[in-house]
Amino acid sequence: MIPNGDVDAEWLRSRGWWWAFAFALSIVLIAALRDYLGWIVFGIFLYYVARPISRRLHQRGFSSGTSAAVTLVLIVLPFVGVLFVIMSLAIIQIATLEVTDFDVVLERLFPRVDADELPTTEPELYPFAEDLATDPRLSTIVQWLSGLVGQFLTASYLLLVTFLFAFFLVRDERQIGRWLRTEIIGEKPNVTTYLRNVDEGLQSVFFGYTLTILAIVLLAGVVYTGLNVIAPTGLEIPQVLLLAIVTGLASVIPLVGRNIVYASIVGYLALTAIRTDPTALWFPVAFYVVMGLLFDGVIRTYVRPILSGRMFPTGLVLFAYILGPPIFGWYGIFLGPVIMVVTVVFVQHQLPRLLHGDHHSPGTSEYSDHDSENP
Repeated sequence: MIPNGDVDAEWLRSRGWWWAFAFALSIVLIAALRDYLGWIVFGIFLYYVARPISRRLHQRGFSSGTSAAVTLVLIVLPFVGVLFVIMSLAIIQIATLEVTDFDVVLERLFPRVDADELPTTEPELYPFAEDLATDPRLSTIVQWLSGLVGQFLTASYLLLVTFLFAFFLVRDERQIGRWLRTEIIGEKPNVTTYLRNVDEGLQSVFFGYTLTILAIVLLAGVVYTGLNVIAPTGLEIPQVLLLAIVTGLASVIPLVGRNIVYASIVGYLALTAIRTDPTALWFPVAFYVVMGLLFDGVIRTYVRPILSGRMFPTGLVLFAYILGPPIFGWYGIFLGPVIMVVTVVFVQHQLPRLLHGDHHSPGTSEYSDHDSENP
């Protein structure tokens, strides 16, 4: 309660100074951590991926520190390695597409990387190779390796800090939650409900949709590669990894997402077979049987029910994933869903109260998508 009388001005002055200090401190922190925003968001993503597994281990008798460490080292670290390999191979395949301006793609995803300094053509690579062959001095090799080693060490350091950030979030989540409830939020049920819904939404999107999409990408890549082994000559599925990624992303479109990808590939294979060897038309038919029936049956029966989140419309999740990287860079694939969840939960739970008063009770499943197919 604010005091009355002459003490009121002194009370406001004391609070005003503290609010000014908090504002200045926020500016300093934002300026200091601005360049690390991507890694912070990536750490939050790792936290939501690791949290369900760590909680399960904690329930089985492991300490909070042990369960967090085991989850991050044995599960999340290999997961990040697979994710890194997939993204690296995808970037390499994008670079091979003649219709793609790779420099623009690279600049958009990694704005700090100067594409002009990367040797990507034979005329750019040949002078260095010739100098190294004719003058293989230690200084020449060290000069060449210094840039690569520096970038590798920087990336390794940032990745280590990100994992430590995720580890402390997973280990100390109960203490952090208790501190927020008692010291920051207090007796504000609307704020508590909003933050709880945001937390559940991020869990659903990151652990549900993301793992489902990654599982579909990996399985589709394996199946596409296996089909290429038996494919007739000249009728191989092109850009296997890119098509696998497209298949995973298309899975968030209800009912028809993956079928659009399958139909496009079947159409390409059929036209190629008609032009080259009509007797090879069996391969497009076999492709659709394997992918449209068998593969989709596995996804619907096993993968999607186990992993997929169901709190948000799949269309919103799709736009969050595909618009994040072009807007923010590489970390947009994690920041985009965060912004989507925070916005949708606000519109669902808080905006009706602002418009109609605190007596309004929003529905509990306005934005759920139970009746349509999730990834």
